[in-house]
Amino acid sequence: MSQTKTATPIRIFYQDSSFLFAEKPAGIPVHATKDSRRENFSDLLQKQLGIDFLRTVNRLDLETSGLVFFCKDPNRNKEADRILKESVKLYLCVSRGIVEPDHFTEICYLKDGNKRVRKVFSGGDKAITEFKVLHRDVPEGYSILLAKLHTGRRHQIRFHLGDKGFPILGDKIYSDSEPGNFPSAKRSLLHAIGVSAVIREGEKPELIFCPPPEEFRKFLGGIRLDSSIFSRFPIK
Repeated sequence: MSQTKTATPIRIFYQDSSFLFAEKPAGIPVHATKDSRRENFSDLLQKQLGIDFLRTVNRLDLETSGLVFFCKDPNRNKEADRILKESVKLYLCVSRGIVEPDHFTEICYLKDGNKRVRKVFSGGDKAITEFKVLHRDVPEGYSILLAKLHTGRRHQIRFHLGDKGFPILGDKIYSDSEPGNFPSAKRSLLHAIGVSAVIREGEKPELIFCPPPEEFRKFLGGIRLDSSIFSRFPIK
């Protein structure tokens, strides 16, 4: 058995009788892989909870940390899909370079390319990501951004920033080699930091916040990150 990335208990940031949001660490897959010896986040969480059914409603890339949404009740799968579709999903990222302007939206059409690289083709899937810059460190040459997903395409945040010329630090696919005058990162600095979700129809949304892990701290400085991040974008 390979060593788990989750030696400590998995942190759960929202839970009721049917649904939960838990924090996936970077470096562990959400689902089982071809390597049967490798642990995965869904199985580890199910073992921790001691329950028979646990469905993963959304996914994160291997190196992305943060909130993953699960359904614990097989009779509420459609409701889980509704919650995910209507939710506001925010990501924190550290990008190479000084990103301008303060607020912008990237729109393109994406398809799978060779070696998992996402390329733009006519007839692809429309991908929309809205970005807001939280901080620019000019001497060190990096920017900190919040990204709001308007669509849920695979790798869309990573592609949009890489295509714009500001790849996420540590990204091994959508970035060229990082020169020595830029900060380095052992993994892609992308974190699913917040979800605003209407769990029960007709009620106010739950604002679920997941603090960024240790790898982000040296970049954040005095930036305040808490549930107030949701005020950066309109919540419908």
